[in-house]
Amino acid sequence: MSDLESAQKDVESVREKIARFRAKAKEMQETRIEAAEMATPPDGIQCNRCGNTGYIMTIDSQGYETAITCPECFSRRQMVRWLKHSGISPEDYDRYTLENFLPDTPEAAEMKQKAMEYLDQFPATGFGVFGSSGTGKTHLCIAICHEISNRYREPHYYFSYRAVMPELVKASKSYEVDYETAMHKWKTVKNLYIDDLFKLSGKVEDGVLTDINREELKIMYDILNARYVNHLRTLFSSEYSVKSISDIDGAVGSRIFEMTNPYGLKTVGKNRRLKKITA
Repeated sequence: MSDLESAQKDVESVREKIARFRAKAKEMQETRIEAAEMATPPDGIQCNRCGNTGYIMTIDSQGYETAITCPECFSRRQMVRWLKHSGISPEDYDRYTLENFLPDTPEAAEMKQKAMEYLDQFPATGFGVFGSSGTGKTHLCIAICHEISNRYREPHYYFSYRAVMPELVKASKSYEVDYETAMHKWKTVKNLYIDDLFKLSGKVEDGVLTDINREELKIMYDILNARYVNHLRTLFSSEYSVKSISDIDGAVGSRIFEMTNPYGLKTVGKNRRLKKITA
């Protein structure tokens, strides 16, 4: 067989592959449209182009069929998955945005400005808001998480202290493998928000934190030390100041300081939740 005949045969083979692919793609597209019209996908995102799968078929540079992410819906589906696994409720995720954070006091304006600076300098190591209850600490940190995923396309995870810590304490009293399994995610995820750090685990006298539950303190040290040495981004909110935490355990407090510096804030404002309460 001559070189010309061989080349013609290769071209014909490629044409046949393309024709089969187009026929298959058309059939799959029709099936996807029917499926999309018949049922609502779990993530609530309807897409006729990929039939709610997040993927479409195409031909690569070598003439082979391959699946690629759907340009019309995959990024939105990814955001929904990140939100589902983050631990933040969809309601709070929708409400707690930077746009909705009102800079109606000098302190609130400073908080919002610091958050925007942090996001502009991303990837900085961490961010923290410490102090008075009801000053918007959780709102601001969730808003930052939202921007990390939306602007920088990175997943984030939410550590609700009083919800998660009892499970970790329980695991710490079991087999070592159970403890390591329970701790792995919190030690290794790329972006973690720890909300209400040491909430109800500390002893407070005259408004000053004087002690922290030793079991919880050890667990938090294990998490923070792993994240600290691996330079993983961590956000914090707490009613307790970094200084008061450092006075009780310098190892934990100093790590929090270094992880949030220069994006750590102390709040002393009034509780916004009480504004509408009348005597």
